[in-house]
Amino acid sequence: MFEPDSFRPRPGGGGVKAMLRANPVMWSVLAINVVYFLVLEAAGGSESVEVLIDYGAKYGPGIADGEYWRLILPVFMHIGAFHLIANSIGLLVFGGIVERSYGWRAFLAIYLTAGVAGNVASYAAGPTVGAGASGAIFGMLGAFAVYLYFNRTLLGSSARGSLGGLAFIIAINIGFGLTTTGVDNWAHFGGLVAGGLLALRLSPRVVTENTYGLNNRLLLARPVVRQPAGAVIATATAAAFAVIVLITVIVGRDDAGRNRDLSSDLTGRAIESLLLQRFEEASSQARQALLSNPPPEFLGVLYVIKGLGEAQQGDFDAAIRDLNRALTYDLDADTRKLAESELTRLTGR
Repeated sequence: MFEPDSFRPRPGGGGVKAMLRANPVMWSVLAINVVYFLVLEAAGGSESVEVLIDYGAKYGPGIADGEYWRLILPVFMHIGAFHLIANSIGLLVFGGIVERSYGWRAFLAIYLTAGVAGNVASYAAGPTVGAGASGAIFGMLGAFAVYLYFNRTLLGSSARGSLGGLAFIIAINIGFGLTTTGVDNWAHFGGLVAGGLLALRLSPRVVTENTYGLNNRLLLARPVVRQPAGAVIATATAAAFAVIVLITVIVGRDDAGRNRDLSSDLTGRAIESLLLQRFEEASSQARQALLSNPPPEFLGVLYVIKGLGEAQQGDFDAAIRDLNRALTYDLDADTRKLAESELTRLTGR
């Protein structure tokens, strides 16, 4: 669907070195994604909510407390092997042509800005756990669309066909996200908009360079790519991040009420999971609720649920610690009796 970039020459030669020289940022990002995934797997699993939170996933309560790095690290995190593979394919398909078209500096600026903007949009939509490069990849799609549009006169039918193909891909992904659970459509939308807007300033543009001879006679007219200067890239990226930070601060003002709602929701789900004897899920949900700054009346129940789940998973030291902590809070008679009975079973006292 996409023809080779007509304007930027490839490095000479072949092999791995030439491939890396052609797309240094794309391959670096891919390597970071894979290494980060392996670290998550070694730490307990990339699909574990607790591991994701511990290693920097997007999580509303943490961001509200000033952990703004949770808007950057998730760009390189993936939840499960399928998530990593799907985003890696998107990066390989589009990353190379976008990096060669824009140059590595502008490509890196667009990728990071779109990824962070996607996380901010997701954060604004809800404080739940999230991770992935989807926002950054949608930002690449937006940037490539801008590139094709600005240079459509010279590219001709190639640009029109590619723009149509991009529109189709974006529409399919949006439709898939709207009909499938677990897809962060807000991150996709935020990345697409941010990538497209920044590309309006950073996109290379083709101009005609004329060569004249004697008597101002036109000897040669040829298309030349005009790339933005490094200062332009830096200024535009800084302005984009300033806007993103402002939006994040504004969204964070409403987090007190949202965190209470999240705590109530997670507590209810933890109780339900415990009743269904899904102990690992109950313990994980209780931990998430504890991290969301719950009201004091929730604390005792949450530590009981967390302790019971840990006991069933064989983590007896953690279970004893959390059940003892639970008993320091006001509990109703039945919950207190349950905690004391489990402690007796675990300690033999």
